[in-house]
Amino acid sequence: MSIIDKLQVSNDGSHHVFDNSTAAYESRFDEVLAFHSIDDELQLAPVMLQGQAWHINTEGEAQYTNRYERTFGFYCGLAAVKIAQDYFHISIDGCPAYTQRYSFVGNYQSNVAVVCDHDGYYFHIDKHGLPLYATKWGYCGDFREGIAVVQRKNGYSSHINSSGLFLHDKWFVDLDVFHKGFARAKDNEGWHHIDKYGNSIYYQRYASVEPFYNGCSRVETFDGGLLVIDESGNVLRTLRSAQVDHFASLSSDLVGYWRTFTIAAAVELSIFDHLPANLNELAVNTQTLPERLIRLLKALAELQLVNFKNETWLVTPKGSFLIETHDMSLASASLEYQGELLQRWHQLANIMKGDVAQKDIFQVVASDPVKTQNHHKMLRSYAIKDYSNLIPLLDIKNQDIVFDAAGGSGALTQMLETYYPDTRIVLGDLPEVIYKSDVKETIEFNLFKPWPVRANKIILARVLHDWNDENVNEILSLAGNVLEPKGELYVFEMLLSDTHFGGSLCDLHLLTVTGGQERTQQHYQQLAHNAGFILKRTISEQELVTVLCFSKKDIH
Repeated sequence: MSIIDKLQVSNDGSHHVFDNSTAAYESRFDEVLAFHSIDDELQLAPVMLQGQAWHINTEGEAQYTNRYERTFGFYCGLAAVKIAQDYFHISIDGCPAYTQRYSFVGNYQSNVAVVCDHDGYYFHIDKHGLPLYATKWGYCGDFREGIAVVQRKNGYSSHINSSGLFLHDKWFVDLDVFHKGFARAKDNEGWHHIDKYGNSIYYQRYASVEPFYNGCSRVETFDGGLLVIDESGNVLRTLRSAQVDHFASLSSDLVGYWRTFTIAAAVELSIFDHLPANLNELAVNTQTLPERLIRLLKALAELQLVNFKNETWLVTPKGSFLIETHDMSLASASLEYQGELLQRWHQLANIMKGDVAQKDIFQVVASDPVKTQNHHKMLRSYAIKDYSNLIPLLDIKNQDIVFDAAGGSGALTQMLETYYPDTRIVLGDLPEVIYKSDVKETIEFNLFKPWPVRANKIILARVLHDWNDENVNEILSLAGNVLEPKGELYVFEMLLSDTHFGGSLCDLHLLTVTGGQERTQQHYQQLAHNAGFILKRTISEQELVTVLCFSKKDIH
């Protein structure tokens, strides 16, 4: 048995001892860490004494004369150290292994280490301190079997190989390295396992999953159950039954409209705009009866939209989005969801049996100035939330003409104008919609008539999902007629997956309200192909919205 197997850290952490608790040497330190092998004959351990740190051998002797603020274990012949604000690695002689300095360094694994520069970006370096690739990340982890997890600044993660190239084009809320061919991954629906192509290997999502061990994984369901599943997602054993009352859960789902109408009533009464206030002040300002208002406030508190402290009702961070003046207010959305949109859901069962004749929702909205204003306030908030991270990634040049087709009152156009101030950006929509738009250039426009503009870049932001396949084909054909030969078509949409059910309720909403549908990327590619386009690339800074970038087929 080697000396490294025999030596342990003492109970008081001041030295190392053998298995029989006998001290391995006479020296004592303020802190010692475990020994690590350098080769068959040499093991070194980090120690600290009176604010100075270094490494010792198994005799308790200093390995070198240099001193640092912190020292860590040797891996691959190099150890991480810290002095002042700098981290770097040293060799066994105590000297720096390279000249670069970082704000953090990890331990070497397979001769590669994670580092963080002084600008807060992470990447991987070799044993000379040189980056393995040019890209820098919001975070990254160690390589295992030549694959590592990297995270963008927006918090979404993917896999790269040792050359910095993506293993697949998928991004996840959270992600692990591969273990026995599969990696744990979390999307907006929950945890699951993926293969090396980034594809889910089963449909289910869980509150947590463990790596596969001999073809089995222990998982926790969202209702508190514990299961063992195989690599196809089949349940092999139930380790613990569900901890949630499914009867009560379903009952809660059945009365979801309670929340819709509670929130809408509070918005109609401008309750959030008058807080903070005590009950009597709020009753006066909202012209309500105090004995009834208190019941509404308690319901809003149950929804975590308000809280009560020192005889005063306060808006929570969640509830602040229902203040009318909030830059991303959803106050108008609450009114929409209890009004015309809700009424259309009454026809859902009949819609399942066949088409139900309903007025075009966009014409209904456009015919009423108040509905138009509220509808586009709602769309503006969603645009700010969902598009902000994507705009810098668009390949828009100063000389381009960009057409925001069916862009509503111009929320996206305004963001584009701010980010690309020297580019001509044109907003097109129905005259009733754009007449109060606060953008530089507008044009009256109908999706289903010849488009009155030529452009290098055309944007269809959450437009196509409002229409059926036949309509989409017509829209894309009209777009192709006015797109310059080397131009690009940007389609902003939430994409459905072939491997889980996320987005399905939204898809049902579109069927009910507009007759449209959410689609998979492959579905959009096929529709675009039919209209003369091919997919060039995808842009996905977050899972909710992806940008599909198309070009004309005839230029290739």
